[in-house]
Amino acid sequence: MTLWDVEVGRLADDLMECSADSLRILGLKAFEATLEVFGRPLGDLFDKETVAFYRHGLEEFRSVREFAEFTAERREPFLEGYDWNDSKAPFTAASLSQGVAQYAGFLIGRDEEEIVETLSSFYESVLSYAALGPIIDVEDERANAYCRRAVDEQLALIREICGIS
Repeated sequence: MTLWDVEVGRLADDLMECSADSLRILGLKAFEATLEVFGRPLGDLFDKETVAFYRHGLEEFRSVREFAEFTAERREPFLEGYDWNDSKAPFTAASLSQGVAQYAGFLIGRDEEEIVETLSSFYESVLSYAALGPIIDVEDERANAYCRRAVDEQLALIREICGIS
């Protein structure tokens, strides 16, 4: 069990009651906030292809005003051929990329559970970045500034966008 499970995951059922449009905004804002939590330029963390993928993702997701605008045809070229294994921080990149793919899936299928998984993957990317060691517990995560900030950012967004606390 992670700090995210304790603090954010407990709100999963409540998030299912949030409007699809609110969840669309939540996913985008959580992606943006996760990138901010790293506190470093993306180029310091990831190779240039990975950075380009995340920037392209932000552009794509920011341009979506209605669900009908983001189709499977639009998603597939965006996700196709991306290989996060080449990254400087492969585990961080893997989790973050998973979150990006899950969010893209949400935009197409509007499955609320996909947003919960998106938020979890974004947190996992921060947890990996924090490099706390092979055996950690919730208190280790709680004491880590990156993990704490990632959870606090998501909770604040959930409160602000969905009115859930």
